[in-house]
Amino acid sequence: MRHVIRAIVARVYVGFALLIAGGGPAPLAAQPACGVDRWPVKTLADRDRGSVSLTDVVPTTVRALGSLDIPEVPYPSDRRLAPHELRLYRVTAIVWQIMTTEDDRDWHIVLRDPVDSSSMIVEIPDPACTTDPTLAARFQAARDALRRVPKRGRATFTGVGFWDFIHNQRGRARNGFELHPVLAIERL
Repeated sequence: MRHVIRAIVARVYVGFALLIAGGGPAPLAAQPACGVDRWPVKTLADRDRGSVSLTDVVPTTVRALGSLDIPEVPYPSDRRLAPHELRLYRVTAIVWQIMTTEDDRDWHIVLRDPVDSSSMIVEIPDPACTTDPTLAARFQAARDALRRVPKRGRATFTGVGFWDFIHNQRGRARNGFELHPVLAIERL
């Protein structure tokens, strides 16, 4: 409940700041109502989406991403936290758990580092939760690829860095870092 209240307060604050500042980049078409808590950032619909590098991929590990320093809160609802949320990461890991019944319609995947017991969450939004047809196709392709990865199987996940609020999610990294959205999955 606190994260919902924080999200509402953050949206009011950002909306008020935009009103006073005279706006920013042109808004996107209205996003379908799917999730909360930094939803535009989770679906690449935020105001900084054009600054995200979708061609330069940073190879890394679950353990390395889980050891990043946590940025100061509150996290902005419609802006990205540089440098990590502006990067595309590639992680090879064990698919530990898959949850497809999240309230926001994301597929929530817990990954385990193949070397140690570090874990983190990666998420694939519902393709219907974006107005961008290219992203919708990538989300659908990632979901289709995940269906071919067995539980406890290994796969490579490519996704955009995302700082989530630390709450009681199963399998989350200690620092709350995720890949959200996942844009590609390759079964090994």
